[in-house]
Amino acid sequence: MSFVADVKATSHLQGAFRKGLKAVATIDRERMTVGSRGALLGSVNLDAALQEPQPDAPRWDYLVGQKNGGTECAHWIEVHPASSTANIGEVEAKLVWLAAWMRTTPLAAYPRKIVWIASGKSAFNSRHPKIRALAGRGLSFAGSHLTL
Repeated sequence: MSFVADVKATSHLQGAFRKGLKAVATIDRERMTVGSRGALLGSVNLDAALQEPQPDAPRWDYLVGQKNGGTECAHWIEVHPASSTANIGEVEAKLVWLAAWMRTTPLAAYPRKIVWIASGKSAFNSRHPKIRALAGRGLSFAGSHLTL
């Protein structure tokens, strides 16, 4: 199992893999801190890579691979507004899409973290009942910053 090889073998992701966080938009990269740069395996802008084959889908934003000890892990990262509770429903739709899409790829086999980073001010926190319900489905709400 190799994260890089599995990304490259995934339909519609050929050519989308970038070293480090280079596939992540600059403004979104500023919302992330990497503990050990050497542990990063690379990144993919899923939204851009899958726009043509799935133009109307509520696509997830990014996939970042990271080595944790001897294990390769996948971080599925969505940068999305959190200024209203309506945004929770939008992210929930994206989460449903991600779960269905991920199952069709070899990337589903990796240990994973699914994370929502607020793209601006947040109207709620991780204790909000709807956020807690999403946490039960595997989503972590990071607030405005994520440390990888």
